[in-house]
Amino acid sequence: MAQRLKSNNLKLFNRNTFPLFTFFVLFLTCLILMGFDYRYGLLKKIKSEFSLATSPINYIINLPVEMYHNTKNIFKTVKLLTKENQILEKKLYDLSIQIQDNKLLKAENFQLREKLNIQKDFGIVGQNAEIVLPNVRNGYSIITIDKGSKDNIKDGAAVINNNGLVGQIINTSRNYSEIRPITSKTFAVPAILDNGKENIILYGNGNSELEIPLFPASSLIEIGDIFVTSGIDKIYPKGIKIGKVSDIKSTKSPKFNYILVKPFFQPTTFSQLTVLEINKND
Repeated sequence: MAQRLKSNNLKLFNRNTFPLFTFFVLFLTCLILMGFDYRYGLLKKIKSEFSLATSPINYIINLPVEMYHNTKNIFKTVKLLTKENQILEKKLYDLSIQIQDNKLLKAENFQLREKLNIQKDFGIVGQNAEIVLPNVRNGYSIITIDKGSKDNIKDGAAVINNNGLVGQIINTSRNYSEIRPITSKTFAVPAILDNGKENIILYGNGNSELEIPLFPASSLIEIGDIFVTSGIDKIYPKGIKIGKVSDIKSTKSPKFNYILVKPFFQPTTFSQLTVLEINKND
């Protein structure tokens, strides 16, 4: 049968005497180590050597946390930059619209000033209008404007702008009117060179230009010469610019040349024009 242990053997620290000698040795060892550490910095060297061994472990342990924070910061930065980029794009768009508006206003003001100068120089009385839509109908070019019979626009009236002759009114409704442009195949206008020579008739060729099918080869004419209205038909005031010579070609007959004239007016470039008042005395 197992023997019952004595009660003093069951104590946690079962020592009959205090280990004074061992305590003194350990205390003295600690003082010596502290002295060496103070004099030679042993603890720092030990920590340094130990950190070289433990730094990769610390790096691996901290890597997921650092990657998480870095990724989070990257997403925040990208989101912030995207938002700033959107704001800048909107500002750029608004500024571009303002620039276009300013350019349009300047262009319209310039055209209006030129109109006033033309009306003053030629004593013209007419109604200002704007182009609504240039289009083609049955193969013929037509320009629609925003003024009609309620604005005293009449069929047959001449139409000009600050660059020169535009065409003639061919159809009028209450609020709109239609213009046959000078480049239409059905258009013809008496013209003269701006030096006062060579009375001729210019015809639209349907291809954005005018032409003189048979121009006397003996008459002096050069590329760049300008044709203006002669005024002999009493429809178009004398001296309104029409266009300038863009090409001179020979014909089958040595007595004549074929002349191409590029008009100063282009319906897709200028929106402002003036419909002249028909003189009832003519």
